[in-house]
Amino acid sequence: MRVLVTGNRGLVGTAVMDALAVAGHDAVGFDLVDGHDVRDAAALARAAAGCEGVVHLAAVDEPVDDPGLAEFGPTTTGPGVVVFETNVLGTHHVLRAAEHHRVTRVVVLSSVDVLGCFGGRGRPDYLPLDDEHPCRPTGAYGVSKWLSEQACAAFTAATGVCTVCLRPPGVFTGETYTGIRRARRDNPDFEWSPIWEYGAFLDVRDLASAVECALTAPLTGHHRLLLCADDISSAKLGSRALVGQIVPDVPWRGDARYDVEPFRALLDTTSARTLLGWAPRYRWRGSAS
Repeated sequence: MRVLVTGNRGLVGTAVMDALAVAGHDAVGFDLVDGHDVRDAAALARAAAGCEGVVHLAAVDEPVDDPGLAEFGPTTTGPGVVVFETNVLGTHHVLRAAEHHRVTRVVVLSSVDVLGCFGGRGRPDYLPLDDEHPCRPTGAYGVSKWLSEQACAAFTAATGVCTVCLRPPGVFTGETYTGIRRARRDNPDFEWSPIWEYGAFLDVRDLASAVECALTAPLTGHHRLLLCADDISSAKLGSRALVGQIVPDVPWRGDARYDVEPFRALLDTTSARTLLGWAPRYRWRGSAS
């Protein structure tokens, strides 16, 4: 299909464009680097002409406060007002353009930050996390992503157009794997200090494949789906051991699979696998190096 991809020049956008091309889609880019701003409703509407699908990746995140984490933080950041203008208003413009041109599928990149227990903000109600976990976002970025999900749900209810909001954790590239291993050699506590992200990550190539699956899977309605690699990015301890060490008061809901797979991810991606026909290929151990 012909697909409009916002934020196509970013880290995720580049991988998505490659994945769409390999799958035979005709992808049209729309990125601020090229002078295209999702806050410009008219420009988005023109770009969406003739498209059957839209992949909305363009977003602005909050700056990373801790200098030690800056290397692994988002590349595009800004003050709260810009975060909301870009993420919430931008999503609104994408949905209006999709409605105008009778687009049949909209895929939006959300974030695990909507849950409100990542980035050192809040604690989970239970572990492993799943798609039913309550959302209590804090901070401009998490709230903006949650509002974007709400807009997609309302859009689907009003128009019948299928919307899929994907919720990945930190997105890793080859450089990320190398950088994290280096940081842990310098400081073994880096894995959980100053924050612990439950060992959750997703290879950028797996995120790109999930986006392509979300475009083409036989779906109707509105969906919000967690994505994650199969294992945790742990240096030594397994998932259950780390939960007991770092958040021992959080109720444990893991089953016997954690006995068989001690490094099994702490995000349950069953819904994404079932609905999208997707599975991650890259792991912290083995193929992700």
